[in-house]
Amino acid sequence: MTTHVTRLAAGAGAALLAFTASAAARLHAADDVRAAWIARTSLTSPQSIDDAIAGAKRGGFNTLLVQVRARGDAYYLNGIEPRPASLFSQPAFDPLADALAKGHAQGLRVYAWINVNLVAGTDVPNSRGHVAYRHPEWLMVPRRIADDLAPLDPDGPEFLGRLIRYARAQADTLEGLYLSPATTGAVNYTAGVVRDIVLRYAVDGVYFDYIRYPGDDLDYGRETLKAFGQNPAAAQDRWRKFRADRLNALLAALRGAVKTARPTAVVTASQEPWLAQGLLDAVLHRTPDPSPDSVKAASF
Repeated sequence: MTTHVTRLAAGAGAALLAFTASAAARLHAADDVRAAWIARTSLTSPQSIDDAIAGAKRGGFNTLLVQVRARGDAYYLNGIEPRPASLFSQPAFDPLADALAKGHAQGLRVYAWINVNLVAGTDVPNSRGHVAYRHPEWLMVPRRIADDLAPLDPDGPEFLGRLIRYARAQADTLEGLYLSPATTGAVNYTAGVVRDIVLRYAVDGVYFDYIRYPGDDLDYGRETLKAFGQNPAAAQDRWRKFRADRLNALLAALRGAVKTARPTAVVTASQEPWLAQGLLDAVLHRTPDPSPDSVKAASF
């Protein structure tokens, strides 16, 4: 099966409809999945969701990938994680439920798009219920400041403050704060978030994003080094395998959470090797913009 995938631009309604005629023609090909990416900025009101769905229908898409977890937050009601600031003024509004109801009514499949390891940007999280506050010991630590952070209490303000300041200083290459896949607590926590979403919402699939390390110099915290059991510099091959194995184990846990809660849901990500390992049902490649040249084929 071949899948044509592009990204539906977020923001104002006009931008959502920014597809050229040639792009729309290609997207009307007889493929089983034609997916549009609905970013969190298009989930802030019922009208913005209406606009996104209308744009997807006009563009010839039959599947929506709806970003329900972007930075350790919940674009749905009563989640394990805090509600984003963009929804504070609408406490009863449920973006995921709204997208599901409206998308299904239009004959569209709806996947939950979940950022996995990336849980915060370079700003201090708004809610004290955010995982970065509740469990700072689960966050990836940069190697450059690992020795400085080692004697600090993770629950103290200086530990998280140093991580945020580091991320800000590296903002051109580092999106923010990441959970470590080497910590059992973090893996179980993220699997619990995924299980909660899939249990309570009739999603047709789940797309896992940011299920990776942001760089070789990240994830040198005490919990990770304790799990590894020795100095990474003295066992570099074993260290690389350890990191890869922990990502595989994380994805296996997330897949298990999805399939246990909703066996028919499709599990997707962008890393093709995981398809061969049986950890994914599909591979979807996100494209950078909705121009005709950016519409690419992906295996499914």
